[in-house]
Amino acid sequence: MTSAVQLESLEGLKRKLTIEMPWDDIDATVKTEVKKITSTARIDGFRPGKVPEKVIVQRYGTAIRQDAMQKIIDKKLKEEFEERKLSVVEITAVDLEQSEPSAPFKFSALFEVLPEINFKDLTGQVVQKRVATIEEKDIDEVLARLQKQYKEWIEVDTAAALEDKLVIDFVGYRDGEPFAGGKAEGAELILGSKQFIPGFEDSLVGMKSGEKRTINVTFPEAYHEPTLAGVATTFDVTVHKVLTGKMRELNEAFAELLGVKEGGLEALRAELRQGLERELAVALREENKKRVLAKLKEINHFEVPNALIQEEMQRMAQAIQAQAAKQKQNIQINDMSRFTEQARNNVIVGLLMREAMILFNLKVESSHITKLLEEKMSAYENPAQMMQLYYNSEELIEQIKGEAMEMLLIDALLDTAQIEEEHVSFEKAIHGAHDHDHHNHDHNHDHE
Repeated sequence: MTSAVQLESLEGLKRKLTIEMPWDDIDATVKTEVKKITSTARIDGFRPGKVPEKVIVQRYGTAIRQDAMQKIIDKKLKEEFEERKLSVVEITAVDLEQSEPSAPFKFSALFEVLPEINFKDLTGQVVQKRVATIEEKDIDEVLARLQKQYKEWIEVDTAAALEDKLVIDFVGYRDGEPFAGGKAEGAELILGSKQFIPGFEDSLVGMKSGEKRTINVTFPEAYHEPTLAGVATTFDVTVHKVLTGKMRELNEAFAELLGVKEGGLEALRAELRQGLERELAVALREENKKRVLAKLKEINHFEVPNALIQEEMQRMAQAIQAQAAKQKQNIQINDMSRFTEQARNNVIVGLLMREAMILFNLKVESSHITKLLEEKMSAYENPAQMMQLYYNSEELIEQIKGEAMEMLLIDALLDTAQIEEEHVSFEKAIHGAHDHDHHNHDHNHDHE
């Protein structure tokens, strides 16, 4: 008897493969396994390698037969998948429909396949490509923010007002008992900076050096520490210093304060421009990538394997938990459904990019990696050292290769499209990617 194979298309991308075959292959595999075990088995009463096969069968026969059936199932499924060119995402179930010698050996497998995508690039499609340039006024705005951030602080005897800096001690209480993380000594706080929870800073306005005050504040419902979310607390606060800020002049001394030792204000402006150009390049690249992918999704329609969505949901949840663990937090994710939409989108994008890779047959060269690393590391004080750190890590280099390939694919797709340039200001280009405080952090980092 030869094998009988039936392939059924079920709902969506689900398939069922049923295979019926003679027991000859099973029996042959069992005999092979018995001989292997006989040559190495150690059983009391027999010399090594001299155990009779019937003794092996008596002791291990059931396990050997089950193992043989599993090996045949795995082998047969692999052969059928390859022969039928089935791109299997996941085998969800394997059922033995007949496993007794009284009838042919029969089993079935349920699985999901990748969709057949009739991939369309962006030929004939209009894509608005966002472009922007750095103007002198953009640098002026950064300098103004840096002036505000790097004020000269002067101690005063007056009552604290918004934008003044306080040096304080505080102890927080919940139900009359101190709680973890609610105590600090010599903490610096600029009133109005929203560094602390709502209500805390406002309650300190009007305090003077040496004054003590008990304030009542309630933690936000969405606070990152669940044990404090929405909880009413009190804080005992002691003010040690009140300082008022004085704007520094934009001159050579200010440039030196930010780490520019030569060239004065002109050199500082040049460094700030470089930082803004890096930031702008990333923001434009991300925005144009979104637009390319949105257009691809608009013109390419296909079913999405549920197994890949579930796998991506698990990956997203694990990433959140890993990030929380780095911050010494333990997050339990009970509702996975909140990841469904994003996971589905990620899978769609992944499949589309896979098709684009096949279409364009691009290759990441070492020059691509070097260029991307130089761009990323230029923000650091010692770019060469940081680049070497990446080159010494296989994992980090693989990440860079992935980013470089993505950039090549997006550029290749843009080349197939009909481009309409959308000229925007620097501020609009980066809107949503970073807030003003983040800008300050990035630019300051260049000088620290």
